[in-house]
Amino acid sequence: MPYPTANRVLRTALFTLVPLAYLSMGLWSPANAYTKYGRGGVSPAIAILMAAVLIVSLLSWNRYRLVSVLGLLACFLWLATTLLPVL
Repeated sequence: MPYPTANRVLRTALFTLVPLAYLSMGLWSPANAYTKYGRGGVSPAIAILMAAVLIVSLLSWNRYRLVSVLGLLACFLWLATTLLPVL
């Protein structure tokens, strides 16, 4: 392992962000959903979380394939939940 610290950080990020993505499912809403304050749109915090999950899942694909698949599945489900009702 030429970069053990980088691998440890990537592993920690993967095993933290993927469960966090699944825990945030209750906050997902379609991009055209209406709230009591008006039109909702996409939450920037969840969009950043999903981008981080996507990047970390792709970077750790070779070593932790099962958790990476779960992370990519969470990103796909978020995209489907957010954008499919708009199309």
